[in-house]
Amino acid sequence: MRTPRHTKRFRRNYLKMQRSGRKMQKVVALMDMLIDGKPLPMEYKDHPLQGDWAGMRDCHIEGDWILLYELGRATDGHEIITFHATDNHENLFG
Repeated sequence: MRTPRHTKRFRRNYLKMQRSGRKMQKVVALMDMLIDGKPLPMEYKDHPLQGDWAGMRDCHIEGDWILLYELGRATDGHEIITFHATDNHENLFG
């Protein structure tokens, strides 16, 4: 099991998506799978990012709704997962 962390941007994005009427149980279920280290179904289109976003991954919650996250290790060696943002392509990548 990975230790989850959330950036300030992620928390703002999450509240924005919640206010816009998104079904938040979808992103919560996806985050739970990632925290538990379970392989994601192909429908999420999980993939590594390149360029300025190298080292991070994104997956599609539904349609154009994306979750950006990063896998890493804490100084004591245990796995961590940092959730960086959740929004659409345009708002995340310009």
